Amino acid sequence: MKRLTLGWLTLFDAAPADVVTAAAAGSFESVGLRITGRKLDDPEFSVVGNPAKIREIHRRLAFNGIRLSNTSIYHLYPEITLDHVKPAIEVSAELGAKTIVVTCMDPDEARWTDFIAQCCEVAAKAGIHLALEVVPYSDARTLEQGLRLVQNTGAENFGLLIDTLHIARSGATPANLANIDPKHIAFAQICDAAAEKPTDIDLPTEARSGRLYPGDGELPLYEYLDALPAKIEIEVETPRLDQSELTFNERAKQAGDATRRFLAEYHIQKSA
Repeated sequence: MKRLTLGWLTLFDAAPADVVTAAAAGSFESVGLRITGRKLDDPEFSVVGNPAKIREIHRRLAFNGIRLSNTSIYHLYPEITLDHVKPAIEVSAELGAKTIVVTCMDPDEARWTDFIAQCCEVAAKAGIHLALEVVPYSDARTLEQGLRLVQNTGAENFGLLIDTLHIARSGATPANLANIDPKHIAFAQICDAAAEKPTDIDLPTEARSGRLYPGDGELPLYEYLDALPAKIEIEVETPRLDQSELTFNERAKQAGDATRRFLAEYHIQKSA
């Protein structure tokens, strides 16, 4: 059975420290946290520059025996500079994260490639990898584009984050995924969904509030798992508005239990 990480978006309205506590309650071994807003003027996740919040996250990680797998930082629009990213790298390293999730929000591939190469250089000195999330409403909207950005950067500490919902909505097949050299894949996020996006919501809304637990939808998750590197880290990312009345701990437990059941069934099927 794969070791599981709780993705912060599963508890989309929880403070980062509370996500750590919920991860422990849900029997997760590790956790991913957002430590900045998506944009510069978004104060919602203002861990960077807040020593009290950093100390509290440290305390809860240690108290609960939870590893910080990764952090998510600003969406990388053209106005984001290295001076914005450096403090996020420093905080990530201070908290023990080995990976930072990034998104490409710049249509100028050459400019963004040059910028992310600089970020990778700084991150490498801190012992951190960057993971580019392929998101169909970003400027790395397809698996092909994401892989091209990773390869053109040429940094050894840069790879792809494979999110099963985003990959499906981008049109990528398990065969497309299987053709990628495993060295270019950093880790994966798992959830389920309808085979086609519901017509009453847009892609960002579905991604941030309308995912399903693995096995509850129609995505070809077995095939995606088959296409991923065997020892890849799996992060559970299942934000659901219909679970918002539950406590953070209850949501984390339900997400973890459902994903473990699904993976157990997957391994039985694989060994049959």
